[in-house]
Amino acid sequence: MSEPELKQQVEQLIASNDVLLFMKGTPEAPRCGFSMRVVGVLDSLAVEYGAIDVLQALEPLREVTGEISDWRTFPQLYVNGELVGGADIVEEMYESGELAEQLGVEQPDEPAATPEPGQAPPLQIDSN
Repeated sequence: MSEPELKQQVEQLIASNDVLLFMKGTPEAPRCGFSMRVVGVLDSLAVEYGAIDVLQALEPLREVTGEISDWRTFPQLYVNGELVGGADIVEEMYESGELAEQLGVEQPDEPAATPEPGQAPPLQIDSN
C-alpha cells in the first residue's frame, strides 16, 4: 500500500470511529506499557473504542500519523476525529475528569488501575 493510500485509510478510520486507539498490540494483549495504560483508562470508563495494532506497519504509520496530527509516537487516542494524545496526556485528562467529559461518560469513583511503566500484570499460578 502506498503512503497516500495508507494516509487515506487512516483518515477514514479516524473519521469513522468515535473513539480510536492506535496502539502497540491489542486491548486484550498490549505490547507496551504505555498502550496498556491507555487501555486501562478506557476500560475503566467503560467506553467502546476501536483499536489498531500499529506493529504490523510501525514506520509507515508513524509517517502518516505524523502528517495527519503531527504526533509520531504510539499510543495515540483520537476522539471524534481529533487527537487527544498519548498515555501521559490521556491519564492526566482522566484524573482531572476532562476525558470522561470529552467522551460523554461518567467519571468513575475509583481511579483507573494502571500498572507502573514496565511492570507486567500479576501472574496467576494454578496450584493444582
